[in-house]
Amino acid sequence: MHPVQPLFVCFLLGVAIASPIETTADTLTPAQHRNAALGDSTELDKRAWMSYDNIDGSATAGAKVLLKFIQSQFGWHYLSGQQDPTSFAWVQTQIGKTPAILGSDFIDYSPSRVEHGTSSSAVEDAIAFDKKGGINTFVWHWNAPTGLYDTSNEPWYSGFYTAATSFNVQSALNEGSNGANYKLLLRDIDAIAVQIKRLSDANVPILFRPLHEPDGAWFWWGAHGSGPFKQLWNLMYSRLTSYHGLHNMVWVCNTMASDWYPGNDKCDIATTDIYASAGDHNPQASAWQTLYGITGGSRVLALAEVGVIPDPELQASQDIPWAYWVTWAGDFISGGSYNSKQFLFNVYSNTNVATVDGVTQIGNWKST
Repeated sequence: MHPVQPLFVCFLLGVAIASPIETTADTLTPAQHRNAALGDSTELDKRAWMSYDNIDGSATAGAKVLLKFIQSQFGWHYLSGQQDPTSFAWVQTQIGKTPAILGSDFIDYSPSRVEHGTSSSAVEDAIAFDKKGGINTFVWHWNAPTGLYDTSNEPWYSGFYTAATSFNVQSALNEGSNGANYKLLLRDIDAIAVQIKRLSDANVPILFRPLHEPDGAWFWWGAHGSGPFKQLWNLMYSRLTSYHGLHNMVWVCNTMASDWYPGNDKCDIATTDIYASAGDHNPQASAWQTLYGITGGSRVLALAEVGVIPDPELQASQDIPWAYWVTWAGDFISGGSYNSKQFLFNVYSNTNVATVDGVTQIGNWKST
């Protein structure tokens, strides 16, 4: 849980390397991946890296390339990411590097927020970053469609929290397609579809992470158990892909609870969010093993949100190759407590960490 603020032919960093030879789980360590790419045929015979197709059989070329690129980095480099354009700019100006991934939020496109006058430039920012060679990820802090308490303790702009709304997702889904609250769910998904279409029209593929942290129950979409959550996940997927014909998304799941995991057939990348104690840069081996077990070792694993960046040297030495991490905004990145400035300099200068313009660059990842 966190405060909210009012990533054919594989091509690796400009160096062509062998195609994936299997579609099963990756068991190589980061060091073994490097040995394989350098010509160790024994390791190549074991597996070069993980490879599987998008869950969306109609995925755009861009969405396919994005997933394949991230797969090609898995166990090789850790893609750096930063949530929020303001904090992203802070990294650029204060650390001197551009993260590989920009984290954005569809939050202010939610109809119940627009009703209160919100606006957003998230789509424009994403299109601009894509043109600069970056990768975009989107979360959606979905303000409840209705039933916002809008009190001094639970204001309207906190409407994605369970405590701030009377909206009951289970009841809404049980109403069926003719129900008023069910229709509001569709209305809101349709509103986000408009924004995703703008991205699609600009040929921008995105890592899309909706309905995040469901098992925590602090967000309304997870407040009534895993059953309604999975129903809503399926509804959103169907509405966006089948009804709206949008296929520029790499679908990112976000839970470490097996009962809440939608399944490998409904998830391109499996992630979790971890907010460790300030200054605790351990690579989160336990979380890795849990998520690896839930997915059967058949999905790329990543840290969709972190408060504290895992030390890339520890990631490598302990063989915990999270594909990417996205640091949350505000004090988590710039406050100096969770991640010291010297640590950030070290991270963004580490050859294992990929950026847009640093020591190890993601290059033209869209090349095929």
